[in-house]
Amino acid sequence: MKTPLKKEIMDNWERHWFVSFCNDEEIDRIFSPQNAWDYLLQQRANIVADNTRYLRVYMNKARRFPEWSFDKSFITAHYEEVLNHLSIEDKLFCENIAYGDFFSDDANGYAEKNKSWGRIIYLNESLQFFMKFCNLALFDFQDRVPDKVKLNALRIAIRIMMKQESMDFSLDPRGIVPNDIGIIVHNPIKYELQFIAGHEFCHHLCGHLNDNDVYEKSILSIGENRYYKNIYNTSQSHELEADIASIIRPQYNSQELCNIIEGALIWFLSLELSETAESVVNPASSHMVNTHPSAKDRFTNIITNIDIPDEFDMNRIIKLRSNTEKLKEWIVQDLSYNYDMYDFYGSVYLDAPNTKWRGKELVDRVDY
Repeated sequence: MKTPLKKEIMDNWERHWFVSFCNDEEIDRIFSPQNAWDYLLQQRANIVADNTRYLRVYMNKARRFPEWSFDKSFITAHYEEVLNHLSIEDKLFCENIAYGDFFSDDANGYAEKNKSWGRIIYLNESLQFFMKFCNLALFDFQDRVPDKVKLNALRIAIRIMMKQESMDFSLDPRGIVPNDIGIIVHNPIKYELQFIAGHEFCHHLCGHLNDNDVYEKSILSIGENRYYKNIYNTSQSHELEADIASIIRPQYNSQELCNIIEGALIWFLSLELSETAESVVNPASSHMVNTHPSAKDRFTNIITNIDIPDEFDMNRIIKLRSNTEKLKEWIVQDLSYNYDMYDFYGSVYLDAPNTKWRGKELVDRVDY
């Protein structure tokens, strides 16, 4: 039996693992979760504390930002925008759903059935960074962005999906992007994320989540550490239905609808690039049963089954479709001849040090 002093020492020792990146209130929630939001915080914090690659990133962030909060560092606007546009009835039906971005190996979102806290929906925490670099590679900037910068951006995006790129972009941003180009790159990301979050809410709203159809899935693998959750199983037809519902079920005005449709289509073009890389690196995966239809099928599903507003800029999408095909060819070639660029954990940059698109070379443990 532990004496009060021994128990205090043990409690303080266990709290030590989280002190470097969580505040006291967050640590209290981690050790005594009272609801699904505390559980989500606990699961995130455990992964960071368990893995050096994440721990160093979050320790650096906590040191750099005086008002740092681990919990608040995970954005939630894309979930909240969906909920804010649902009908009163649909919003009430989602009232007990917890949500948040999470460390994951899967590009797609998913829903957990938790025996203590109910249904929780997740998006991959790294998607926002994947989208940023994909958009820089994919969008048409005429001659303002050099080809080598675009191709390095695509390498970074693919490496993010391969879990090889260090997730320390707030400390080491990989280069310098002109402000006006950065705005163009970032503008669709909120709608891409909003569409994916809406997709996950719509699985719930459309009755796709069956409590008797759940399986244990490895959602993250880092070295020897593997993390599992009980995930709802959904059919490919349900995935296509949820894609459509994510666009039409929230009550968007005409401009918002155009933004969400564009975000969805850009997302599937980006996902198609990731799937192309996966088919080269792991050809066996193409012979396995997939939980989701291909990105190309999902892109076509939206084009075919959504009543697209007249003011929607379809010419832009046609151009991006053409750019995607060119980049897919480049991915296959680059992975074949330069696989070593994808096969190490660390950082890849937009250009060489001391250039317009890179700036000064930042030294790990010195500059950040």
